[in-house]
Amino acid sequence: MRRTTTYTALVGVACATLAAPAGPAVAATGDHLILAGDHRSHRILALDPAVTDWNDPGAVKWQWAPTTGLGFTAAEAQGFVGGNDFRLRDTAGGRRVVVVDGGGLVTVVSYPSGVRVWANRDATAAADNRHSAELLPDGNVAVAASNAGHVRVYAASQGPGATTYGSFALPGAHAALWDPQIGRLWVAGDTQVTNSAGQTVWTGVLTALEVTGSPAAPGLREDVSRRQVLDSQWAHDVSADAQDPGKLWVTTNARTYRYDKATRRFQAAGAAWDRPFVKAVGTQPSGQVVETMIDVQKSPQGACYLTNTENFRNWCTDTVDFFGPDMRRTRTGAAFYKARVMNPAYSADDQSLRGKVWDRTRPAAGDWSGAATQIDGNAAIRDVAATATPDGRMHVVTLVPGSGLWARTRGADGGWTGSATQLDTNGSVSDVALTGDSAGRLHLFALIPGSGVWYRKRTAAGDWDDHAVKIDDNASIATVAAAASPVANTVHVFGLIPGSGVWHRSGTTAGVWDAGAEKIDANGELADVSAAALPDGTLNVFTVTHGGSVFHRVRSAGKVWQSSTPVPVDATKGQVTGVAAAGWPASTLELVTVRSGLGAWLQTRAGGTWPAAAAIDTDGGTLCAYAVHLTDGSFHVGKITEIS
Repeated sequence: MRRTTTYTALVGVACATLAAPAGPAVAATGDHLILAGDHRSHRILALDPAVTDWNDPGAVKWQWAPTTGLGFTAAEAQGFVGGNDFRLRDTAGGRRVVVVDGGGLVTVVSYPSGVRVWANRDATAAADNRHSAELLPDGNVAVAASNAGHVRVYAASQGPGATTYGSFALPGAHAALWDPQIGRLWVAGDTQVTNSAGQTVWTGVLTALEVTGSPAAPGLREDVSRRQVLDSQWAHDVSADAQDPGKLWVTTNARTYRYDKATRRFQAAGAAWDRPFVKAVGTQPSGQVVETMIDVQKSPQGACYLTNTENFRNWCTDTVDFFGPDMRRTRTGAAFYKARVMNPAYSADDQSLRGKVWDRTRPAAGDWSGAATQIDGNAAIRDVAATATPDGRMHVVTLVPGSGLWARTRGADGGWTGSATQLDTNGSVSDVALTGDSAGRLHLFALIPGSGVWYRKRTAAGDWDDHAVKIDDNASIATVAAAASPVANTVHVFGLIPGSGVWHRSGTTAGVWDAGAEKIDANGELADVSAAALPDGTLNVFTVTHGGSVFHRVRSAGKVWQSSTPVPVDATKGQVTGVAAAGWPASTLELVTVRSGLGAWLQTRAGGTWPAAAAIDTDGGTLCAYAVHLTDGSFHVGKITEIS
């Protein structure tokens, strides 16, 4: 079954010929407000782009600054500049705004009340020059600090005063953006390279970080396969394209780029908005581009530079520029550093981690096939489960969010069915497990968030039950696994509940289930579970923690659960993010671990011990895997490879 200094100044930039667009023009219906940080009034403002004059009080739809009345301490609120970055996000608890400020404060507040949810302002925060912030789906907060040269993830989900964090070193860290499609945090900063003259110089860099560990103890690791060096210096911003989930916006002192996540190439953003010194860029749902470019670099220079003597004159503007249609909105006397489209979504498509399904074979006597075979070209697949039946066939079920469950079969002759057959039209299914028994029946388990686990079986003749039945109504289950015992003729389903552990329920192969589940593992830090049965009557359950540790637990043929034992995984070979186990019809127990950015690795138990893991597929885009033994002695490992 299935299973995350001193810098030299930029020179030679032709910025003097680039001016802001003329206008006024009309904002598109359905577009969002603009969130802008005003360093003069020390407030964050939500401004309506449909109002042509931003000096009109009616243009301001919301404003915020930290105060003791909103739950902040005096020390937290002290010295608030006006916001270096800010984003609106939807959460299970309601809408939130995450804010980071050059004065040192990083906070999450409820929207629109502005009440403090979490905040941090430690002794070095102001000197760190916290530059960008992102609210992660688990409630934690990512912060990029340029002077400190790091990106941190704070365990904000653990309470209003949580201070635990994980860190990643990145010189000049300026930007942070969560990407749900690949489960990574995009960050931008600086790196040193050797130029054609053999000189060591600084330039911009874009890379993606994996958030490791648990929400309570997060860590960060670079996904080096996504590291891209820019051809210009001093990266400033990374944001999503609200119309194309495969694209990002990236800005530096010299350029504004669009980045293609699939080809991993930077493209010219377009003649109108490809400008230097753009501190923030984004897209409205209508496609209109929104930018802030500092006034000191405009031609002619803008009022925020010309009329101010404060230091912020070197990085501010009083105008937000719009392109397609072109217009600009000015608030006289304002000192904006960044302006963000107030879009609560992370990207154009917030569905995560999808891709196509591939299968790789190891014959009974031989080596692994040289290349994986694509068995399903649907790039929208989120999860996959597989099993074997005694007739030599292999059965694969894929989960497509919004569509349901689809089945595909590999015949005993090695041929795959030409197309998948839809088994379940419930688009809310979030996880799937599949197992076959010794009589040739299939047992399918579908997890529906907030509802529980639903079960359906197929006879050896190929007839599925007319409808699924609920066998577990625990709405907190996050992941399911299944195995069928060839000795006891029983079926077993395992549900992982975050913070609680793993629960087990037994049933007959005829589909009669125990009334209750038993808790077999109390580890609250588990992230994934897989199971396999063996001809000796044992059940084998494998779990992986958020930190990448793997454990093996056995139930004897006499139905006694043993204590879990660690499986050696060698953390130098990448963090384990998922597990897949295979047993019956073989008598050998094999474990496949998915390693972040490093593909699928195999361990085959021999004499009761586990050897070191060996790579069988180094595809760094592997999201999850299945492992299946067939009756002909062959072994199959399948994977989903994420779309980019």
